[in-house]
Amino acid sequence: MTATRLEDLTGKTMGGCTLSKRIGKGVMGVVYLASQNDLKRQVAFKILDPKFSADTSYVERFEMEARAAAQLNHPNIVKVYDFGSENGLYYIVNEYIDGGTIQNLIEERHCLQPEETVEYAIQVAEGLIAANEAKILHRDIKPDNLMLTKDGVLKIADFGLAKSMSPDTVATDTGLIMGTPFYMSPEQAKGLEMDSRSDIYSLGVSMYCMVIGDVPFDADSVVGVLLKQISADRPDPCAVKPELPSVLGSLIMRMMAKKPSNRPQSPEALREELNIVRDILKPAAPPPSLSDITEVAEDKRQNFRPLPASSITRIIRVEASGDVLTRMITSIQEDSGVAIESENPFPLNTVAEVRFNDPEKGEEQSGLGLVRWSDATRMGVTFVKVQAIPKSGGGEMRLSGPMAIAAITATPIHQRLLRLIYANAGQFMTLPKIASSLGVGAKMAEDPIKTFERASMAKKHPDGRYELMWPKDESLQREIVVWIERHGMR
Repeated sequence: MTATRLEDLTGKTMGGCTLSKRIGKGVMGVVYLASQNDLKRQVAFKILDPKFSADTSYVERFEMEARAAAQLNHPNIVKVYDFGSENGLYYIVNEYIDGGTIQNLIEERHCLQPEETVEYAIQVAEGLIAANEAKILHRDIKPDNLMLTKDGVLKIADFGLAKSMSPDTVATDTGLIMGTPFYMSPEQAKGLEMDSRSDIYSLGVSMYCMVIGDVPFDADSVVGVLLKQISADRPDPCAVKPELPSVLGSLIMRMMAKKPSNRPQSPEALREELNIVRDILKPAAPPPSLSDITEVAEDKRQNFRPLPASSITRIIRVEASGDVLTRMITSIQEDSGVAIESENPFPLNTVAEVRFNDPEKGEEQSGLGLVRWSDATRMGVTFVKVQAIPKSGGGEMRLSGPMAIAAITATPIHQRLLRLIYANAGQFMTLPKIASSLGVGAKMAEDPIKTFERASMAKKHPDGRYELMWPKDESLQREIVVWIERHGMR
């Protein structure tokens, strides 16, 4: 006998499970907390509403959920234990998750912290990687479908709108618009073909909700929301909440790009970007106190090879910010380097830039390092960066990595210029305009801009204008983002 309405089934036994209480209701059915009798475990027992059972397309979609999700076995995806039908009711037996949802957290706390938002997003990305490998889309990623265990493990729930991408399950519902309008990608709202980048869009909207506490697009009707998903400008979360780290806000914006080609191109690529953001957002370890760092002991100074004054072509003391000093100190792995003859040795823990002729390599080298010890006639320097000075071209050595970040943050003027280029990369400016933006005269801006030319962050064109550039050196990009995040734009 076929059921015509979904009555309360509390206390009933169905599919080998005893239903104890109703714990949820969705568009397609209800969910009960149940006990799977054979295995003596709690489960979430989901039943398709009978009003859909007469429609074979809904039934097929419900069964597709079960088959698709049953393929997936991953810590960040809710497990499917069983599915079937009984007395005209279709059901699916899921792993029971006992810690609520991300939506519950948003409602309780209004919004989540940036660090925890990224941690949860990484877990979603891990689950989407597994689904993508099985050629399965979720198509309804939203805070309500991101469930949490009491231990804080996130699990993606409800693959009820999942669509297999494998060739043998071709588009039984191509053109149907399914999902939750507030979280739909533009291509999903148009009823077009989708791939994993659509789930990435929905996760971007979910992350926006986590950090802001509201959806980015709202309207008086479903159609209005869909139209905004398709054509409205994305709201910048950093404009809504200025204190939000810009590195997180920019990633959310890219995840919500209208064109799939402008989003992270796969769950794996997204996970990599999220990991970078997580590293940047990690609270900085307390910087080591320079006063606590003692000189290298006498018995270890033999590890510093002599560098006679006759081979040195230039040696200068570099003014470096405390942030740069900290990174240099923590990057030093052992007590070794060069012992430099000098009538006026630099003090302990100062930064030295040394240019010298290396007889072994037959070329001039430039090194940036930290003074580790000194006496009346010598000082020991541990280099953080050493590289050859080009013999041709007549220009100065190109700067990269730690050497570049130390140089471009060496003085307050350099730091202001770094912020100017960070905010205006891709623009052309005259030297007077650059100087005016820095609050100095043109003469004072000449040396700093040359430093940025050496770091490939500025290029002088024949018409006299400077092109402000984002460096191609990825390690320097990362250093700059970290510096901006720590010191801000002012």
